[in-house]
Amino acid sequence: MKTKNKYVSFGLMVFVLYMIYLYWRPFVGLLGTFVGAASPMIFGLVLAYVVNIIMIRYEALYKKLFKGKGEKARRAVCILLSLVSVFGFFAIMAALIAPQIVNAIMTLIKHGSSSLTPFIKKLSKYPQAAEKLKELQAFLSSGTGSVSSQASHFLRQIFTGGSTIFKKVTDILSSIVSVFATILFGFIFSLYLLGGKERLQDQLCRLIKAYIPKAYDPIMYVAHVFDHAFSNFVICKVTDGIILGVLTTIGCLILRIPYAVMVGPIIGITALVPIVGAYMGALVSAFLIFTSKPSAVIVFLIYYVILQQVDDNVIYPRIVGSSLGLPAIWTLASVTVFGSVFGLAGMILGVPITSALYTMISENVHKREAKAKQLEVKKKVR
Repeated sequence: MKTKNKYVSFGLMVFVLYMIYLYWRPFVGLLGTFVGAASPMIFGLVLAYVVNIIMIRYEALYKKLFKGKGEKARRAVCILLSLVSVFGFFAIMAALIAPQIVNAIMTLIKHGSSSLTPFIKKLSKYPQAAEKLKELQAFLSSGTGSVSSQASHFLRQIFTGGSTIFKKVTDILSSIVSVFATILFGFIFSLYLLGGKERLQDQLCRLIKAYIPKAYDPIMYVAHVFDHAFSNFVICKVTDGIILGVLTTIGCLILRIPYAVMVGPIIGITALVPIVGAYMGALVSAFLIFTSKPSAVIVFLIYYVILQQVDDNVIYPRIVGSSLGLPAIWTLASVTVFGSVFGLAGMILGVPITSALYTMISENVHKREAKAKQLEVKKKVR
């Protein structure tokens, strides 16, 4: 009877896989529709997970300070403090970066063309490079007109028969409203998750025990490994990003590099993306510095390369230690593979996922090796 059940299960699995292969495109479309509909809940789940990492520490501090008093208010206070910490951080970053980005754009529009003239003269020995700079200069010269007149011309086009432009603007506005609605509903959903996380966890455990009791321990083990990998990754990357951003700002201020207050946060935020983030942040920062003081770009890049080496070999290893336990070669492989398949999200999530898989496989290999050694010892004793 058991053999028959095994064959039936295997046959059903093969049939399901064949149907997925046969109807792959409709299946992907259906999956995409489901993910799109569930995007507020997915965003809320991610937000709740990140905020929960901070909330756990606030709750531990709350218990130490109040020593068992005010337990009814503990969860609400800690959720509030955690949300203020997360949104406050991004608000401060936006307040620091946004004004200087506007200033950099205005500087590029006003003086971008004239600032390239000395470089074109110096590159006269290299006709191809000089030609590229002349093309860029011509492009910038075309944009040095009055911004207000260009804006009024654009608005005139929208409201005087430019139907395609009007449609595009409408689509953009609807997309913005959709994003804000997703964020709002996701935020509300995250509050429910954070407020009753113990009850939800208990219900989930009871469901697993009731329907698949034999798989309860393996599922809990996998969940624990992935949770450990993701929480450590978030903590390590945020800490490293803050240190790298602060050191970049201090170095730029000492070297009198423009936009020092803006470049630091950009470097710190892009550092959250493993490996590739360092180059992304450097390129964006170098471009912004170029709009104000082109000669400072080389100084900035030299300083950043030195700082990146210090971070890779001294700071980051000390912060991470053995928390992720993932060799450098697998880190690079995970960023490459996940990034090519899932884009930026894959670059960020690939490392903790690979770390969790690496941990589980390593532990399984050690168990199998230990069993093999035990069998060898038993054979020798016999």
